Amino acid sequence: MLKGILSVILLVMVSALCLSAMDQNVAIDDALSRVSSSAAKIKNAKVISVVPFEYSAGITFKSVEDKIVLKLAKTGNFKVMDKKSLETIINEQKLSLTGLTEQTNMVKIGQLLNADSLLFGKVTLSGETIVINVNLKDVVTGAVVWADEFVGEDLNKISFGPGIRSGFFNGSVRYLLNDGAVGTAQVNGGSAENQFFFAFTGSFEQRLQGMKAVSFSLDGIFYRGFLQLDPVAETTTMGGNSYLFTSYCNYTNLKLQLCALVRLHPGYVFDWGNDVLVLYFGPGLDANYMLADATYSLTKAGDTKTNITYKKEIGQVLAFGGMTFRVGVELKLSTNFSVFMEAFYIPEVTANMIEVEGGRILPKVTIGQGNSTYGLGIKYNIF
Repeated sequence: MLKGILSVILLVMVSALCLSAMDQNVAIDDALSRVSSSAAKIKNAKVISVVPFEYSAGITFKSVEDKIVLKLAKTGNFKVMDKKSLETIINEQKLSLTGLTEQTNMVKIGQLLNADSLLFGKVTLSGETIVINVNLKDVVTGAVVWADEFVGEDLNKISFGPGIRSGFFNGSVRYLLNDGAVGTAQVNGGSAENQFFFAFTGSFEQRLQGMKAVSFSLDGIFYRGFLQLDPVAETTTMGGNSYLFTSYCNYTNLKLQLCALVRLHPGYVFDWGNDVLVLYFGPGLDANYMLADATYSLTKAGDTKTNITYKKEIGQVLAFGGMTFRVGVELKLSTNFSVFMEAFYIPEVTANMIEVEGGRILPKVTIGQGNSTYGLGIKYNIF
């Protein structure tokens, strides 16, 4: 048995590592998606020769120069010579790449290749991102005529992040009573607003190549809320007889919501250079399980033999509470850690707390009155 459990854990860990492994080719394409727009800033450069880039440890894809050559050539504004042309000249002239930044060598290379600019670059790995720094130098003056930094990430991955939420909800209770014959009565058990709940979240997010400003996530949110009401002691009449009803209770709402969210990343739309802000919204399904920690008593006036008492009865599972909708904003403080603020709709659901054949006391607990609430939370992405 233990061996089987360990095997499952190992399989999950391996799967997580596979899912989290970054595709450097995709990340580089993501980083270079801004090259064409950035290259529009280049002035007084018509023929560009590309110098082989520097690659830091951990970079396995080492053809970034070729991708940049294609992007610059497609603009139609430059004639671009790839690194092979430069390497051929370097070998013929017995030069070294490290000496290309010297002004004399730059002028010589420019003359041999009929190039007016040399493009230098460096590719580094920074956490879960690829950073590409480029600078274009005039071969005559050595002046930098264009420089930029491009940051990319692997968008084709699934991330998982547990989180904590808190917020508030409204609730109320009604008691339906009967005398065991034909007499019935209804007693208001009171209501409470802004009752506190605490929630844990599991979130799977899918980023898509080609839709950088949009992602999709599936969030499972488990709530635990407490509805605390004042004790009830009320006299009512049923079948011509007087009864005293008392209630001392606290109710617990265990709620599960499954939400499909659309996540918008304005940092990519407005070219902020980071993904610090995320807006999200979407529908979901709501299910509830109600619990009661309570004592209910129904006593006929002058006749203690008809005293009916229920203590700490457990209510029923509501398989489906209804539809919900969630909208919020998330602030990413780091690659893995973020905080968020949200508003969401809670369907109004009513639970019959005691399911006893011939029961004389039936508490009906309603959660979600007011139908909307808000909350704060934090989230941490595991991978």
